[in-house]
Amino acid sequence: MSSTSRAVRLRIAARVCAAVFGGYAFAWGTVAAVTSLMFAAGLEFHDAEFMGGLMGLLAYLVVFLWTFAARRLAVVWAVMLGGGLLMAAIGSLVQSWLIGG
Repeated sequence: MSSTSRAVRLRIAARVCAAVFGGYAFAWGTVAAVTSLMFAAGLEFHDAEFMGGLMGLLAYLVVFLWTFAARRLAVVWAVMLGGGLLMAAIGSLVQSWLIGG
């Protein structure tokens, strides 16, 4: 196996890992933020939970596909992990505001 072939396989593996694990982090943040924001807006909890799950699934699909379309993998990781952490923090802040703590 040539070094070029090995490098291509490594780049593909890095994108697959980014798509799976980074996409999961982004989707998790989306679910947390959407669920808490919808509940805070007055939606019943189970409806907000369903909407959060639906938006998380759509977000996962979008970022999964974007991972393979983007030129720079570092930007992909930054957006997915940074965005996921930011949305999870928003969800956590809204939840703590709702329970008064």
